[in-house]
Amino acid sequence: MKRILIIGILLCGILFVQAQDTKKATPASKNSTTKQVYTGTGAEITFDKLTVDFGTLKVGDVKVVTITFTNIGKKPLILDDVISSCDCTTVTWEKKPVMPGQKGTIKATYTAKNTGLISKRLTVLSNANTDRVILQLKGEVK
Repeated sequence: MKRILIIGILLCGILFVQAQDTKKATPASKNSTTKQVYTGTGAEITFDKLTVDFGTLKVGDVKVVTITFTNIGKKPLILDDVISSCDCTTVTWEKKPVMPGQKGTIKATYTAKNTGLISKRLTVLSNANTDRVILQLKGEVK
């Protein structure tokens, strides 16, 4: 009888925890129709766009793009790292903190080495509540 009671209490506890609303604010994409409102207390990052289209390139072309982000949080935002999915893309960004309400930029330089479709990722790691954001780079090399 004790075993059934303990199992019942554990199941009720698990169901109670899962029923809690654990949503947190997430960055809005450029296509969003509503203004992003962040209700947390830390830093939060949002990007003007999550996908960059290089268009059509030729082998050997070098394409440089600047990706803009905003700290919509309440504390300084620090980009810890921006990781490229390949060695064909180099990334630079300013290392100083981005204050609340301010904008920052990431500069990505892509060198077209092979023909075909471009589908690369930049992983942005930061101290924001949304601490990992994936940016997509696309296009075609002919």
